[in-house]
Amino acid sequence: MEREVPVVMTQGDVFFDIDEVDGQFSMFDPSYAGSIVLPLSRTMNETIKGKVTVNDIELDIVWFRTFTQFKNTQVLGLPVRHIMREYGKGYKVRIEGFVDMTGIMMEPEEINVRTLPRKEPVSGYEEHDQVALEAAREGIVLLKNEGNILPLSKGELLNVFGTGLFDFRSGAVGAGKINPRYLINLIRAIEEHSGFTLNSEVQALYESGIETLPDKEILESACRQSKVALIVISRRSGENQDNSAVPGQYYLSSDEEAMIRAVSGTFEQTIAIVNSGYPMDMAWVEKYNIKALINCGFAGMFSGLALVEILDGRVNPSAKLPDTWSYDYYDHPSSRNFYDAVDGKPVLNSSLPQFVDTYYEEDIYVGYRYFETFRKAVAYPFGFGLSYTTFGLNISSLEYGQEGTTLKVQVKNTGNTSGKEVVQVYAEEPDGKLEKPFRKLIAFAKTEALKPGETQEIICHIPIIRYASFDPDTACWLMEEGRYIIWAGTSVMHVQKAGEFELAENRTLKKVVNRMVPPVPIQTLSKLDPEATYPQGVFSGLKTDATELTPKANRPKYQDKLPVAAEVPDTIIKYTDVIQRPEQLDSFVKQLSDEELARLSVCGSSGWGMHEKGEAGRVFLLDRHDMKPFVVADGNSGVNLRQPNIGMPTSTVVCSSWNTTLSYEVARVIAEEATENNIHMILAPGMNIHRNPLNGRHPEYFSEDPYLTGMMAGYFSKGLEEHGVSSCLKHVVANNCETVRNRNHSLIPERALREIYLKAFEVALEVHQPDSIMTGYNAVNGVFAAADEEMIQGIFREEFGFGGYVMTDWGSYETADIVEAVQAGNCWMTPGTNDDTYVLPIVNGVNDGRIERVRLEKNVWYLLKVILKRAQG
Repeated sequence: MEREVPVVMTQGDVFFDIDEVDGQFSMFDPSYAGSIVLPLSRTMNETIKGKVTVNDIELDIVWFRTFTQFKNTQVLGLPVRHIMREYGKGYKVRIEGFVDMTGIMMEPEEINVRTLPRKEPVSGYEEHDQVALEAAREGIVLLKNEGNILPLSKGELLNVFGTGLFDFRSGAVGAGKINPRYLINLIRAIEEHSGFTLNSEVQALYESGIETLPDKEILESACRQSKVALIVISRRSGENQDNSAVPGQYYLSSDEEAMIRAVSGTFEQTIAIVNSGYPMDMAWVEKYNIKALINCGFAGMFSGLALVEILDGRVNPSAKLPDTWSYDYYDHPSSRNFYDAVDGKPVLNSSLPQFVDTYYEEDIYVGYRYFETFRKAVAYPFGFGLSYTTFGLNISSLEYGQEGTTLKVQVKNTGNTSGKEVVQVYAEEPDGKLEKPFRKLIAFAKTEALKPGETQEIICHIPIIRYASFDPDTACWLMEEGRYIIWAGTSVMHVQKAGEFELAENRTLKKVVNRMVPPVPIQTLSKLDPEATYPQGVFSGLKTDATELTPKANRPKYQDKLPVAAEVPDTIIKYTDVIQRPEQLDSFVKQLSDEELARLSVCGSSGWGMHEKGEAGRVFLLDRHDMKPFVVADGNSGVNLRQPNIGMPTSTVVCSSWNTTLSYEVARVIAEEATENNIHMILAPGMNIHRNPLNGRHPEYFSEDPYLTGMMAGYFSKGLEEHGVSSCLKHVVANNCETVRNRNHSLIPERALREIYLKAFEVALEVHQPDSIMTGYNAVNGVFAAADEEMIQGIFREEFGFGGYVMTDWGSYETADIVEAVQAGNCWMTPGTNDDTYVLPIVNGVNDGRIERVRLEKNVWYLLKVILKRAQG
């Protein structure tokens, strides 16, 4: 009798990385965190419970799911991370009792699973590793230190409570994922890189991954051995799914709260460590009298080491929050207009045909602009962070001129420990026709490490445009008459008056034209009548009867001001000729057929298959031209491939350093490792605004403030490109959630769009002109971002002077019309295929007049210009 084909498709032993807390598949389903994922040859009946054992230990739960991302392959997920705890060990997994959809029971199968050996430092990367470590050190924020209980004695016994000790996360999931050469998590850091010791009895409570309430005897025994308790709270976050304002995500779970109540009630000195990709509930810190609080975020491959260095005082924390940490999620005005599957609302995914409308009724009042203006109490304000030393700021001078302001500040270390401080400069502007937020960030700078008693002068040159506000009625950037007060300090709430100046009359700084205007009226929050105008969210949410964008907006068409050469060359120009003589690029493009232009406009597929390298895409190489490869990869925090490489902190942690030089250096290292892996472009920086803390991609982005975001992202982009690798600013624009992200319709007042969401990109482009930008999945004011000619041509090309190429996000053409995207000036459709699936619609678009040949030529010209630059070294 012929043996049936095995149900579980494996190629030899299966390998499992116990250092990877979440794993690739948790991007699509959080249930798959810490799981082995096995593709199946037959579709199994998910309602019939089989049996899975790991070394004879039966798993209580297994997961079935069919992933469209992997050719509709059904997979079996086995959560094993809390069983497979030893490095380099073999485990026997036995699977039996499952039945396929035809009623046939599978034969029992045994699979050999081997955990990867513990990774160690790799010779030759010491300098790169040092940058990753420094980024973690400067990005971990000390938020509370009552009685200066930190730093701890180096010989302290640590009673560490919470599953976060084992589920300590170093990075996000999805595009922001890292695959580090090695990892020093919290346990390893304590055991190998500190003088601390772990209380093994407490540690054993959490090895199962279950948040356990310690009994009274264990607590009292632990307290007799050490008066210090550490609580570690960890949260996953990443691409494809937003977080939720529910227990266990934004809020503490009931088990976590019970544990914290018991621990803080026993120990006099309770220290909490928040290992979360996003700001979460902070009310419990005061409720349970937590003495010290550290937010370490996702701090990369050295997250554990940097944390213990701060705990024992080897490193003095210098980070500042890039976001406001509220007391409660619903304190954010955007919470009324952010889809969250609570109160009976369904969990939504990207396969839905309906749209989710998101009205930005809070207008310009995002983050601290809201909390400061409306005097709403917060747990920790924007820009806040403590140090083990103290600093004094003395204003040396403030000079105001027609072109801008120059502020000089003397920063003195007045304490007993060497440390760094961040000078933050805010403007308080007069209300006029346009109401203004109470304060807005206009400059910042970080000192060098100052020894006790040492002083450094910080000089901030503030261009006049930083004071401008956008008037939609006149399409002008204005300074309105009145008094301007400059504040300097160490957070938005901890400032001193630096000076002021008076403007006698309104001043127009820049005239543009109205663009991306909302197609419907949007009531916006106003400090003149906050009760009547506070966001209600009535118009936001799932549109159950709408399967297309409504309402639609009329947008102007744009003539490309830089057409390629008008004449087809007499002789064939080869690609290699253009590398030697770039001035021939116009003619090279002009000679290409419609089919070749269309083929270059479509990415040559990705390498995300289960046994592929992991690159995000590559430019298709035309048959008759000797073109050189151009390969792109994700990588806000590393080179997102299956080949191990550097693992930097997430963008939010890097931004917490408030150090543009460090952001540049982080990107420089990523560029050098990308080059080693034959990657020509890193799809970073991600730089959407932290409008709402529940955004799943919160850790991949920088800040709630557009100026801070733009500066840190601009230097990141510069660091990549000045070291030979192209960058891509993403996602343009207002891609501020993951729920139904390819059908999420952002309806934004033009002033907020320009002052908050576009402003971040505008500032970044002022720092450095990148090789590419990526349009978002979402629609904005009636038009998909991928097909928004007014945004691409009008704002980015004409207003911002952008000269690189524009690409879609991966799979945007599943919702945005591919022909409209190409005609709008979107140059590269991703991830594409190697056949004509997405090429033919472009060719047909040229033939039927929906795509102008000159626009298609110019799109390809922009793309090839970048590719040639990298080919030339």
